[in-house]
Amino acid sequence: MKKLLITTAAVVASISTFARAADLPSVKAPPEPPPPPSWTGFYLGANAGYDWSITNTIQQTYLETLSGGFATQAALGNIPVLQSVKTSEFIGGGQVGWNYQWGKHLLIGVEADIQGLAGGAGTANLVSTNSATSFSKSQGSLGTVRARLGYLVNPVFLVYGTGGLAYGQGTLSANYFGIWKAASLQLNDYQTSTLTGFSVGGGAEWQFLPKWSVKAEYFYYNLGSIQTSGVQLNYKSGGVAAITTARSNTRFDGSVVRIGVNYHIKWGGAPKLFDVEKIDKLID
Repeated sequence: MKKLLITTAAVVASISTFARAADLPSVKAPPEPPPPPSWTGFYLGANAGYDWSITNTIQQTYLETLSGGFATQAALGNIPVLQSVKTSEFIGGGQVGWNYQWGKHLLIGVEADIQGLAGGAGTANLVSTNSATSFSKSQGSLGTVRARLGYLVNPVFLVYGTGGLAYGQGTLSANYFGIWKAASLQLNDYQTSTLTGFSVGGGAEWQFLPKWSVKAEYFYYNLGSIQTSGVQLNYKSGGVAAITTARSNTRFDGSVVRIGVNYHIKWGGAPKLFDVEKIDKLID
C-alpha cells in the first residue's frame, strides 16, 4: 500500500512539473548574424572629375628647298620650334566591372570605362614681323580597360591599385602664314586620330550600403603622339619654286582625378576556388 501511495505521488508531481513547464514562455535561439558584406559580382556606375595634360608643348620641324622660308626663319629665331599649350578639362562618363573577393582581405577585378572631355583645348598663337603661327591641341574622349588588385581594410573599405589599356581621340592642328621675298607662304595641317596606350593608378572605395559604393581615384595615362605634316609651294626665285615642309608633333598624356558611384549586382556567392582561411591567416 505504501509503495502504491509513493508511486501515485511521484506521478502527480511529474504531471504538475510538466504542466508548469508548458505554461512557461518558449525561449527561441537568437537569430544568426547576417553574413559579412561581399564584393564579389558585377557592378556599373558613373564618374566625374578633372583631367590635365602632362606634355604641354608642340614641337615643330621645318624643311625647305630654298632659303628664306620657314626653316630659315626658325633658324634665325623668328619662328619658335617649341610651342607651349596647356590643356585642362572636365571629364565624365561611366564604368562597368567585376570583382572577386578572396576571403576577408583580398580582391581582384577588371573594370572598363569611357569618358568624354570638354572645355579644355590648348592653343598657342604667335605673330611676328613676317610670320604668324597658330596651334591647337585637344582631346575628345578617354577610355580604359584595367585590372584591379585591392586590399579590404575592413569589410566595407577597399584600397586598390589599377593598370591596363588606355585609348582616346586626340586632335592636333597647325597653321603657318609668312611673307618673305614679296610672296606669301601658308600651311594648314589638321589631324584627328584614335590613340592607344596605357594607364596606371590607384584609389579607395567605400561600400556604404549593401549594393552601393563610392570611390575616389587617380590615374596617369599615356596615349602616344600625333604628328601632322604639310607641304606648300612658297614662292619662285629665279624661276625655281621653293617648297617648305612643316611638321608638328605632340604627346597626349595626362593625369585624372575623379570620384564615382557604383551599383553592385551580386549574382550568387563566391565560388570556393582556394582555401580562403589559409589566405586570411597569411595576411593577418
